[in-house]
Amino acid sequence: MENRQVTERWRAGPGEEDSSGPPLGTVQRLTPAGRGAVATLRLTGPLAELDIPPRPLFCAASGMALSQLPSGRIAFGTVGQDPAEEVVVCRLRTDVMELHCHGGEAALRRIMDDLASRGFLSCDAVWPGTTQFERECHEALALAQTQLAANLVVAQRCGALRHALEQVTAAHPDLSLASERLDAVWRWRRAGLRLTRPFRVALVGRPNVGKSSLINALVGYERSIVFDAPGTTRDVVTAETALAGWGLQLADTAGFRTGAGELETLAMQRARDWLAEADLVLLVLDRSQPLTDEDRALCHDYPQSLWLANKADLAPAWQVRDPLIHSPEIAGELQPDLLPVSAVSGLGLQELKQQIIERLLPALVSGPVALPFTCRQVSHLDQARASLLQGDWDGLTRECALVVGD
Repeated sequence: MENRQVTERWRAGPGEEDSSGPPLGTVQRLTPAGRGAVATLRLTGPLAELDIPPRPLFCAASGMALSQLPSGRIAFGTVGQDPAEEVVVCRLRTDVMELHCHGGEAALRRIMDDLASRGFLSCDAVWPGTTQFERECHEALALAQTQLAANLVVAQRCGALRHALEQVTAAHPDLSLASERLDAVWRWRRAGLRLTRPFRVALVGRPNVGKSSLINALVGYERSIVFDAPGTTRDVVTAETALAGWGLQLADTAGFRTGAGELETLAMQRARDWLAEADLVLLVLDRSQPLTDEDRALCHDYPQSLWLANKADLAPAWQVRDPLIHSPEIAGELQPDLLPVSAVSGLGLQELKQQIIERLLPALVSGPVALPFTCRQVSHLDQARASLLQGDWDGLTRECALVVGD
């Protein structure tokens, strides 16, 4: 009932709003201030309220209401009247949308004023006087991938990161203790950056080793096409899931093989690009077929990936300690263990999920761990470590304070 009353107050129109109530939603400007070709806004809140007649915010060229747009669908249309502004919108989640408009300040201001009249206030207006760190917490909370991610953001906002960094500077003059405490925070940097976007996990292997079937088994539905013909996967196909409370984007890449045609070669190059940016690579081998030179080449190229002996429900054509896999030429001193798995029977899938999490995280989360969650925070932590190595306590103290926006 309270939200409905707020909505009614904000529905009056520009110049007539009663701003005494709480905001209905928020709007963040993602592009820098100043004139530009395109400006981008992120809206967070009940998007259905923006469809209310007689003046819905967005009029799609297709006639579809804003709240009815499928997630991930891009739509062209207009915002406002006299003059109407041409915009492109993309609904990211049920309550999150990005709006791309002309970068001129006048056009952007008209859209921002229209949104304010409907109860969608800018973050600066909603949280006046807050520090940069506090604003980052609000923004990260809106983008949190899972409940665990949201809880961790809240923990940082409530002082987990600040307290951990205060303990670092309190170690003075013990450099060893300060380094130990700082590294305890710094080692979580990769996980922290994945609170607002999923970890990227890519499967690589030659054609028909069962990558697509494994993706389907891990996410619990048929996201990838499974077919016996080599080259079925021609592009990187992704699916999202969650493991142990962490968001994961799994990528089914094109099979690697020699003698591929032009289209397959292009698909393999796209796969390599994706693999280069992945947080973790799963190298899939077919245990039911003899190992090939293509398998050997992939083992050489991805020695630190998580190696899987797939189709373990079938009669094995080689053993997991096969010299072809564990030769020094391929693995050196790593000698990685192969995990037998089967997408058909489910053999090894639970252990695979556990190993994925262990590879991605420095430790399992059992409480409000302190971690940085933006590139800005990680950059200041890097500077803090550099200062510590030089014995510069003033620089260390300054950079730690900047992490939390002081």
